[in-house]
Amino acid sequence: MCRREAIYTGGGKGMERRNGPRGGRSSYTFVQGAALLAAASLASRLIGGLARIPLTRLLGGEGMGLFQMAYVIYTLAITFATSGVTIATSRLVADSVARSRPREALACLRTALAVAVISGAGFWLVLDRWALLLARSLLGEARAASVIRAIAPSVIPVSIIAAVKGYFQGLQRMAAPATAQVVEQLVRVTAMMWLVSSLRAEGLEHAVGGAAWANMVGATAALVMLLALLAHPSARPGVGRERSRRSRRQAALGPGRLLGRFTGIAVPVAAGAALFPLTDAVQTFLVPGRLQAAGVDPRQATNLYGQLHGMAYPLAGLPAIAASALAAALVPAITEAVVCGPAGQVSRRTEAALRLTVMFSLPAAAGLVVLARPINELLFGIPEAGVPLVYVSAACVLIALQQTTAGVLQGLGRVSVPAYGLLAGLVANAAVTYFLTAVPALNISGAALGIVAGFLVAAGVNLAVVVGVTGAGRDVRGLVVKPAAAAAVMAVCASAVYELVTCGLGAGNTPATLAAVGTGVVSYAAALFLLGGVRREELEMVPVLGRLVRRGPRPR
Repeated sequence: MCRREAIYTGGGKGMERRNGPRGGRSSYTFVQGAALLAAASLASRLIGGLARIPLTRLLGGEGMGLFQMAYVIYTLAITFATSGVTIATSRLVADSVARSRPREALACLRTALAVAVISGAGFWLVLDRWALLLARSLLGEARAASVIRAIAPSVIPVSIIAAVKGYFQGLQRMAAPATAQVVEQLVRVTAMMWLVSSLRAEGLEHAVGGAAWANMVGATAALVMLLALLAHPSARPGVGRERSRRSRRQAALGPGRLLGRFTGIAVPVAAGAALFPLTDAVQTFLVPGRLQAAGVDPRQATNLYGQLHGMAYPLAGLPAIAASALAAALVPAITEAVVCGPAGQVSRRTEAALRLTVMFSLPAAAGLVVLARPINELLFGIPEAGVPLVYVSAACVLIALQQTTAGVLQGLGRVSVPAYGLLAGLVANAAVTYFLTAVPALNISGAALGIVAGFLVAAGVNLAVVVGVTGAGRDVRGLVVKPAAAAAVMAVCASAVYELVTCGLGAGNTPATLAAVGTGVVSYAAALFLLGGVRREELEMVPVLGRLVRRGPRPR
C-alpha cells in the first residue's frame, strides 16, 4: 500500500489538485512546508540580525572580533557534523513511509540519532582538545581558544536536532523544524544578552565566552521541544499496517543496510555543503592580490572586497533562503513521487518547483540591478557598493536554481551530482576571479563575475541532470520568458518611480527607494498575471494568499 495523501502536480497543462485518502489535506503540502521553513529562516535571521546591534555595543569591536573568529571554526564543525544528516534522514524516512514501512522509518530515525551523537561528540572533542592550536594556527589569536571551548559543546545538541528535523521533514511535517529554528534563535539571543551583561564585569574574554555559551542554551531548548514533539503519538508514521511478512522482515533486518544507505547519502551531501565556504575562501585568497595586480592600493583593495562580500553578495543570496527551504521540502516530496507516484508526477513536481524558483528569484535580480546604488545607500550608506551588486545580482537566480535542483536530485537519489557541480563551479569561480579581477576596468566587478560564473556552472550541471532525468523544465516560455518579461516591466516601473520621487518631488533616497521597491512588487505581480505567467492553481499554493484565492469566484 502506498500512502498518497499529497500528490503534487504542476507545469505543462496546469496543476491538478488532489487529496489523499484522509481527505482535506491539500496537494500543495510541499509548497506550504517550504513556506513555513522559509518564514522560520527569515524570522531567525531577523532576530539574529537585530541582536547584533546591542551585542556589538556590549562587546565592542574587539569582543565581536573574538566572537566571530571562534564562530567561523564552529560553523565549519557544524557544517561537517550536520549537513548530510538532515537530508539523509529526510530521504530515508520519506522512502520508508512511501513503501508503508513505519518500523523502517523509525529505524531510520534511530540510525540518524546514533550517527548524530557520535559525529557531534567527535567534533566537540576536536574543538575542545585542539582549541588553542586552532586559535593560534588558523586565527592567529590565542584568546579565541576559550571562546571555542565555550561554544564547542553545542555541536552535540545541534547534531541531534539535525537528525530529528530530518525525520519530521521526511514525514512532510515542517511545522516542527520551523518552530524549533525560531525557538532556538529566540532562546539563544535572550541567553546571550543576559550572559554578556552579567559577565562583562569579569573581563572581555568571559563576556565573549558567555555569548558563545548561549548557543548551547538555545540548541538545548530547541532539542527539548523537538524531543517532546517526537514523543507524541502523532509523530509516528501514519501509514497503516505493513502489507506483508517480507516488508516486516526487511524493516527488522534494516540497521546495517540502513547505516550503509545513510552514509551513502550523507557523505556526498556533506562534501557538497563543505564546498560553499570554500567558495568564499577562494575569493578571500585571490581577490585582494588580484586587485593589487590591477593597480589598486592595499587599503582600497580591502575596502572593495568588503563592498562585495560584506554588502553586495549577501543581498544577492537573499532569495536562496526561500530556495533552500523549497529544497528541504522537495527531498521527501520527490522521494515519495519516485516510490509510489503516478506516471509523470516527479516531472510535474519538479516543474512546479522550478517555476516557483524562477518566479521569485528573477524579479529580485532585476530589482537589484536597477536599484543597486539606492539600496546600498539605504542599507549601508555606501552607494558605490552598488557597482559590484549590479554584476553579482545574476547570482540571485543561479544560487536559487542550484539549491532547488539540488533538492530534486537528492530526492531522486542522485546525491553526488550537486557536489560535483559545486566542485566544477569552484574551479570556474577561481579561474574567472583570477583573470578578470586583475583587469583594471573591472577590478572588483571581475570578482563578482567570478561568483556568477561559479554558480552558473553549478546550477547548469544540476539542471542538465534534472531535465534529463525528469523531463521537467522544457516549457521555456512559461518557465523563463514570461517571468523575464514581467521582471523587465517591473524594472522599468521601479526605476521610473525612483527618478520621479527623487527628481520630480525632491525627496531623499530612503522614501524614493521604498516607493520604488513597493511599485516593483505590485507591477511585477500585475505583469506576471496579465502575461499568463502565473495560474490560479499556483496562487492557491501560496499560504494565506491561497486561502483568499480559493474563496474567490472561479472563472468559467
